[in-house]
Amino acid sequence: MKRLYCILKINLCVLFLLGSTPQLFSQVATLKVIPEVQHFVSKNGNLALPSSVQIKVNTSKNDSLMSIATQLKEELQNMFQIEASISTTSAIKATSKHDILLTYSSTPLKNKEAYTLDVDPTTGVTIEGDSRNGVFWATRTLLQLTENHGNDIPSGLITDYPDYPNRGFMLDVGRKFFTIDYLRDYVKILSYYKMNEFHVHLNDNAFKAYYDNDWSKTYAAFRLESETYPGLAAEDGHYTKEEFRNLQRLGMQYGVNVIPEIDIPAHSLAFTRYNPELKASAPYADDHLDILNDEKLPMIYEFFDKLFDEYIKGDNPVFIGPDVHIGTDEYIKEGKGRDVDNHQAKRFREFTNHYLNYIADSGKTPRLWGGLEWLKDDPLTEVKPVGNAIMNAWSKDWVNPEKMLDDSFEIISTPDSWLYIVPAAGYYRDFLDIQWIYTNYRPEKVNSAITLPDFQPGLLGSTFAVWNDISGNGISQLDVHYRTIPGLKVLGTKNWNVTPSKTFEEYQKLASNSSDGPNINLSGRYTVDELNDIASKVGKTPIHFNGKNEFNLGGSNLGYTYDVSFDIKPKNDNKTNAILFQSTYGNMTLNTEGSGKLGFSRDGYTYTFDFIPKNNNWQTLRLVGDYKSVTLYVDGKEKERLTAYKKTEGLPNGFNFQQTLSFPLEKIGDTKNGFSGDMRSLKLTYINPQKTKEILKNKE
Repeated sequence: MKRLYCILKINLCVLFLLGSTPQLFSQVATLKVIPEVQHFVSKNGNLALPSSVQIKVNTSKNDSLMSIATQLKEELQNMFQIEASISTTSAIKATSKHDILLTYSSTPLKNKEAYTLDVDPTTGVTIEGDSRNGVFWATRTLLQLTENHGNDIPSGLITDYPDYPNRGFMLDVGRKFFTIDYLRDYVKILSYYKMNEFHVHLNDNAFKAYYDNDWSKTYAAFRLESETYPGLAAEDGHYTKEEFRNLQRLGMQYGVNVIPEIDIPAHSLAFTRYNPELKASAPYADDHLDILNDEKLPMIYEFFDKLFDEYIKGDNPVFIGPDVHIGTDEYIKEGKGRDVDNHQAKRFREFTNHYLNYIADSGKTPRLWGGLEWLKDDPLTEVKPVGNAIMNAWSKDWVNPEKMLDDSFEIISTPDSWLYIVPAAGYYRDFLDIQWIYTNYRPEKVNSAITLPDFQPGLLGSTFAVWNDISGNGISQLDVHYRTIPGLKVLGTKNWNVTPSKTFEEYQKLASNSSDGPNINLSGRYTVDELNDIASKVGKTPIHFNGKNEFNLGGSNLGYTYDVSFDIKPKNDNKTNAILFQSTYGNMTLNTEGSGKLGFSRDGYTYTFDFIPKNNNWQTLRLVGDYKSVTLYVDGKEKERLTAYKKTEGLPNGFNFQQTLSFPLEKIGDTKNGFSGDMRSLKLTYINPQKTKEILKNKE
């Protein structure tokens, strides 16, 4: 089918070249939507959705589109204050500008995710999908067009489909905990940009070099509740079984496959710490399972067979989606990675076979990291794609994608050199190279040495990954989002339509102005009017706080690069960590940690400025924050800049510890431990990041 698709696409391109290629391409480029649609034929006029619309669902085939209609109704209200009602119909076309009609296509489309979206200023909007997902993706396009065109939607017929079926993002929650609400938001963000896989890496450990070279001190975590092994889930953050079930259900609603990963037999310190009998002996690190030991191997299999059974089997399984990832990468001797012996390679391959078969026999599709190229025994123990196993091709050293395709594995391009983010680590990438990816990348570039033929059969698409290797380095959830969202948008683009027609400058302008998604604002972006509206709630007339009252600002967090100022006159009775500003993701406090100083906290980290506000005196505080620092000004003079510093306790080289704040804008004060005093004259703005960069560079 993929070969046939390639021929069809080439033939279509030839027709366009013979006919109206410049006109068609310019029409596609005029639509402000990410990812770019495949084809658009314009009509005269534009459509502005009325303040009241009718969502009509064709139920002649079945009523499975009703849930999409309900969701679209809520999103139109939340995003644009458009009221919608829902009704059923046997019609196949909208007939009024008030109509949004959802139906299955009467003829097969390009693939199961394909759709057509017909926008007409007189007859409204007609959406036809090849499947439920096709209809759903069309609603994402409609929402983006409404948002990005200011509800002045260009009329015409969109014919759209993805070039690749698997368009993914992986998040390492093992080394850094992310709340379930953050993960739920990410399902919606991914969906908004037609990314359909969310790979959740549930366990891992930090590097012992950052913990006095002592495995007993090294951070490790497994993030999912276990009743089979009570106490296995990390105390500093984990998900209940029901939370994880609901995350996957949400993914199904939004067209996103949530893929859980339990990473074994390496990266397994959380398990070897829980049960030291699982631990390998030298020359293997403590985060390796002892799969080389004939006596221990049955016990290791029993331990993890039971763990997988807990989540996959039973009347109410935890892993309710189609795929389960088993990890299987980097089983190496400590400090001697390339020194591989025959027994090591053989056992690793046998272990991989065991869990490919185990997951497949449990009715799931196994996934795994490519780790076979480095670990080869003689004679070779074959590893076959049991259960249609899918492999992440991540490193030219660890996986030979051409060999894996020959062995009938399907692969997902996950090239570490281009698509790995490790926040503030100093290696891999802090941000993806968006311009290079948009201009040059396609999933066939599986690594820096191998580029497969275009639309290679067996190549499913690509995934990019965020690895939080440097546990405890001060990075916040919102710092990760700041790094992730540009990559998410561009990979969504390049997996859906590998050859977009917009110039990079056109794409970047659109991407920079596009929101996170329906009713989500992790990026903390606001218009000037929205910021002025929030700030106007705290004007020149002081608002009094008594330690037990709070004031709702109506925002969330103010993203980088921000400039916030306010006047404050604190009382002398502020308790420890008295809340000044708060949000879901952080607080600004007085008397921080009992020091009397101004400070802030988020993600389990607390920071203080070397500044104690004067009691019963008005002072003007100003904070300027970007993704590297927070600077405090008092009465117009710079007081202190908190920025990354080298943390060297017990470390030969140390790592950079981050000191950042996405400014909290939900509330002032708190009903339990708010600050005592008065506040006035709140001002909120963004500043030019380039200008800030130049100023800070001059100071350094």
